Amino acid sequence: MSVTARRVVVIGWDGATFDVIKPLLAQGRMPALAALLARGAHGPLRSTVPPVTPVAWTSFATGTSPGRHGIFDALTLDPDSHEVRFVSAAMRRVPPIWRVLSDRGRPSGAANVPVTWPPDTIDGFVIPGMFTPTHIEDFTSPPEIRAEIEAKFGTCRESPMLDPDPAKYLANLLAGVDARAELTLWLMARRPLDYFCSVFMESDRVQHFFWGYRDPAHTRHAELGQAIEQVYERLDAALARIVEAAGDDTAVAIVSDHGAGPLKRSIFLNKWLIDNGLLHLTGDLAATLAGRRPPSALRRFVAAAARAVLPASVIEARRRGKSAAHARINNLFSAIVDWQRSACVSEGIAGGIFFNAAVVGEADRPALIARLKEGLLAIVDTDTGAHPFMAVHAREELYHGAAVAGAPDVITLCGPGYQVLVPHEIALYDQGAPTGLFAGHKWSGRHEQYGVFALAGPGIAAGVTLADADMPDVTPTLLYALGEAATSDMDGRVQTQAFTAETLAARPIAGAVAATAAAVGAADDEGAAAMAEELSDLGYM
Repeated sequence: MSVTARRVVVIGWDGATFDVIKPLLAQGRMPALAALLARGAHGPLRSTVPPVTPVAWTSFATGTSPGRHGIFDALTLDPDSHEVRFVSAAMRRVPPIWRVLSDRGRPSGAANVPVTWPPDTIDGFVIPGMFTPTHIEDFTSPPEIRAEIEAKFGTCRESPMLDPDPAKYLANLLAGVDARAELTLWLMARRPLDYFCSVFMESDRVQHFFWGYRDPAHTRHAELGQAIEQVYERLDAALARIVEAAGDDTAVAIVSDHGAGPLKRSIFLNKWLIDNGLLHLTGDLAATLAGRRPPSALRRFVAAAARAVLPASVIEARRRGKSAAHARINNLFSAIVDWQRSACVSEGIAGGIFFNAAVVGEADRPALIARLKEGLLAIVDTDTGAHPFMAVHAREELYHGAAVAGAPDVITLCGPGYQVLVPHEIALYDQGAPTGLFAGHKWSGRHEQYGVFALAGPGIAAGVTLADADMPDVTPTLLYALGEAATSDMDGRVQTQAFTAETLAARPIAGAVAATAAAVGAADDEGAAAMAEELSDLGYM
């Protein structure tokens, strides 16, 4: 049997966790995954810090840490204009594996991987995933593949639309898994590729919105308490079909960008900064963040009917206006920060704190970092007795590489059950600015540090448990499975324990080769504005 895979197929299960998977395996409810694990290597996959989608999937794609690839959150704060912006692949400083392989003459493809817009031009295709504005006409590479897909499968979306009825939303998610499987199989059959990655987002969505239904005390537990497990079972059925289509000469990998667990409370970090004299506002917080009332069922029905009969040009004009409104919401809080007096502000979805260079000089940084660490770690939620923050880091303690200066100055990690409340969430979902530090959250599930990595195929050891895999390790490991070397800019290492002794003897780990330039097309402001609408329509932002 060959010790080198002819090709690699990567199946991304966003947010998948062994905490859900292992009980299902024990009950025989994920037979395809059980078979894959039995003939390959697997283990928990340590996510990035913070463990959020755009950061982790970019580390997966590039084999690098955030300090090298430059993506630290879903949103970033421009230090000069103080504008809050979505991240995109245009900000990524390191090329992804599909471009590395394409440049080596090995055709590759990526479908629905987050933060891949604007797409790299490669021998193969890139169909960008989350953080892609769908109104952009030519958002795929090559552009014509979008028309092929939409002619056969309908509009490209990264995951099903949120529905106010949770039962209907669950049905949408299950159908979304089936649809993604059909598209994945079609893409695999369309053209043989040496590397192909397809990401399913439904596992993440169901955990964010349905974790609370797992509680036996929930009024709809009997109906929806198994929602998460149902989606995992549907993912397993899709996996069975994909593995069969891949063939025996293919290495198949399962990757998740982070794990998941329950979310009980949110903490409004900016409120603490205000209370401690580190953040000053020029306007009234509650009035500024007063959101719009959620649309009624009647209004949603009328809007859906209008979309069915209005000319496309009118719908597009309304979409662009709505997109611009969402972009303004992202900047409502930043617009009332007193930048002449404020030392720092928290922006993004992960609780990062940015220092204001107009107030905080280099000599002031150590003292401010120490103050934040001491103060934040000392916070206690008097309702629960828990500490909402379990770690507070200066960026230099976590990251290395040329992109470190673009990270928040301080990165916070919440303790179990907590998540930072982001300013734009208050406005977007009309939940009202909290009068204290703590509030509820629209989700009942949050991200956790450990995801999933599994690999099976030619040259892979059977039944091996991986003990210390990090997100940047995935790409060097997959390159080795293909008989390819990692590049010199990759931080990750080959997970040698995943391979047989015969494989390692036949193919000693090669030295790194020169890195590929990372340039992609520039992101445009209009696209970034539209991204806000796409994410909020999904209920994700």
